[in-house]
Amino acid sequence: MIRSIVLAASAVALFAAAPAGAAEVRIKTAGKAPAELRAEIVKAASTVCWQTVRGESLASYLYPACVRASVNDAVVKLNNPELVSYNDANPAIRAR
Repeated sequence: MIRSIVLAASAVALFAAAPAGAAEVRIKTAGKAPAELRAEIVKAASTVCWQTVRGESLASYLYPACVRASVNDAVVKLNNPELVSYNDANPAIRAR
């Protein structure tokens, strides 16, 4: 069975009125090392968050916060100790 996680930009809802059908990205998680999995989560969060905040007057502030919150939320939901440790050791998220 292929495991996967759906990443949605729910963190932005605290700051901006997101559309009802907020963007999501599905990531396959099976057999991936923590660094590879986190890189894919960051890429997906970047895509989802940008789609959600673009056009907002405070997008440059909302975007990095959205990416960080989305990545951290996805890591917690996966409940993988190695991924949690890797994420804790590499907290910096580059903004677009």
